[in-house]
Amino acid sequence: MACQGTRAILYEAGVLKLFGARSRWILLGNVTSAQSALADLGVLLDSDVIAAERGSTGAFLLVELYRRTPQDTIIKRVIGDWRPQLGVRLTSSTITFTRRTNLQKSTLKAVMVVTNNDSLLHLSDTEDRHIDTASKMNYRLFCHVADIVNASVEMAVVNSWGYDAWSGMLGYLHRGDADIGASPMFVIEERLSMVTYIAGTTRSRAEFLFRRPPLSFVDNIFTLPFSRSVWLASAGLIAVMGILLHEALNQEGSVGGQVTWSDVALLTVGAVCQQGTAVEAKGAPGRIITIFLFVAVIFLYTSYSACIVVLLQSSTTSIRTLNDLLHSGLTLGAHDIIYNRHYFREASDPIRRAIYRKKVSPPGGPQNFLPLQDGVERVRTSPFAFHMELGPGYKFVWDTFLEEEKCNLQTVPYFPGTPEPFVAVSKQTAFKEILAVAYRKVQERGLQRRETLRFYHAKPECTQRGTSFVSVGLVDFYSAVLVLGYGMLLSLGILLMEVLVHRRQSTRHAERRARGAAR
Repeated sequence: MACQGTRAILYEAGVLKLFGARSRWILLGNVTSAQSALADLGVLLDSDVIAAERGSTGAFLLVELYRRTPQDTIIKRVIGDWRPQLGVRLTSSTITFTRRTNLQKSTLKAVMVVTNNDSLLHLSDTEDRHIDTASKMNYRLFCHVADIVNASVEMAVVNSWGYDAWSGMLGYLHRGDADIGASPMFVIEERLSMVTYIAGTTRSRAEFLFRRPPLSFVDNIFTLPFSRSVWLASAGLIAVMGILLHEALNQEGSVGGQVTWSDVALLTVGAVCQQGTAVEAKGAPGRIITIFLFVAVIFLYTSYSACIVVLLQSSTTSIRTLNDLLHSGLTLGAHDIIYNRHYFREASDPIRRAIYRKKVSPPGGPQNFLPLQDGVERVRTSPFAFHMELGPGYKFVWDTFLEEEKCNLQTVPYFPGTPEPFVAVSKQTAFKEILAVAYRKVQERGLQRRETLRFYHAKPECTQRGTSFVSVGLVDFYSAVLVLGYGMLLSLGILLMEVLVHRRQSTRHAERRARGAAR
C-alpha cells in the first residue's frame, strides 16, 4: 500500500469489477490506509479483501474489509494473524459468507409477482391459497430468509414474471433494481444470461391433467380380446369345419337338394353369432361336425364376451406424450394465467404449436383458457385435459371429485425439460451467496416442507378403485353400430341390384314372348 500508484491500480480494479467473488486481494500495509483507498470502490459482501498490517513483533494482523451495500461505510473485522513460525491463525470462520451472514438490517431489495390484488391481503394466511400459490408460499420462505440474514426488506410488486429484459420481475432483476425475486420462475435458456438461479423451492409442476378415457375412446375394443394369431386360428378352424360340413351335407343328400356354399356360410355365421339355421344335417357325419362346430364356437364366444366386459370397464394408458394427447379425442385447455398464455403462444416445435392452434386456441373458435376451478370441473365431467399448476389444481380435485373418480388421473408435461421453478437473483447483487446459503438453511431446517404442506395439495390417492357402476356409452359400441350400418347399406344395395336385374330379365322374357307370338 506504500508503493506509488497503488490507489490508481485499485481504482482501475474497481472499474473492471475485479473485487467480485472470483478474486482474492491481500493489501500489505496500514489498515487505515487500505480502508481509505477502498472508500469509493465496490468492495461488497461478495468480495474477499484482506489488509495485512505488520506489527512490532513481525506478525501480520489480518483484517477483512467490505461494505454491506454501496451506501454503507467500509467495515473492518479482525479475522486472525500470521506469524513467521506459526503461519496463519484464524479467529473466526474460514468461510467468508458465514462471517458476513448478519446484515444488520441492511436493505434487501426484492420483487414478487401477484396476479390477483386480493393476494396481497393473504400473503401469510392460507385463505384462497389456490390463487398465486407459488408467490404466497415463496413469500413465506423469503420472510424466513430475511430473518436468517437479519435484513430489512424493500418489496416491489409486479403482475408478470417478465419475458424480456425489461418487463416484469425479470426486468427488475436484470436492471439491478432488485436483488432477489421473491416469486419463483421457470428455468429457461433465454433467462440464464440475465439472472442467476440459487434455490429450488417449489415442488410443483405445471402439466396437463386428465382422467384416463375409456379404452374404447382410443381403440376398437371388439378387436382387442384375441391376439392376431388367435383370430387367424379361429377363422381357419371355422373355415375348415365349414368345408367339411359342406361336403358331408352334400354326400348325405340333405333335405331341399344340394347345399350351396351360401347355405354353409349362413350356418357358420349363425353358429358364431349363437343363432340357428334352416340347414339340418340328417346323417351322423354332418351332425358330428355341426356339434363340434357349435362347441368350439361356444368356447370362443364365452371367452370373447368375458374380455369385452372387462375392456368396457378399462381405461387406456396409451396417452403418455404430447403427441398422444394431440391425436387423442380429448379436448385441451389451459389455466388462464399469464405464463400459460405466453408459453403456449410462443411454442416453436410442431407438436406444441399444433396443440395451441388446433386444441387450445383454434382460429375462429373459442379459446380454452379457463379459470382453475372451471377447468378442473371439466376434467371431472368430460373427456378434457387441462394444463395447470398441479398443486393448486389438486385442491379442487380433493373438493369435487368422487373417490372412484380420483383413481384414473394422469398427467403429461408440456414444458420441454423444465424443472420446478427456482428462485432467481440479480447478476449484479452481492447477496447471492448469502441468500443461497440462507435458502439452504430454510430447506434443511424443515421450514420449506412446512410451507409446502400449508399451501400445496398432494395428488389424491385412489382408495376405492372399481366401486362405481360403469355405464356403456355410444362410443363403446360405435364400431358395432358401424358394422350394422354398413351391413344394412350393403343389403339395401344388393336388394336394389336384384330388383333391377329381375326387372331387366322380366322385360327380356316379355319381349321374347311377344316376338314368338308375332311369328
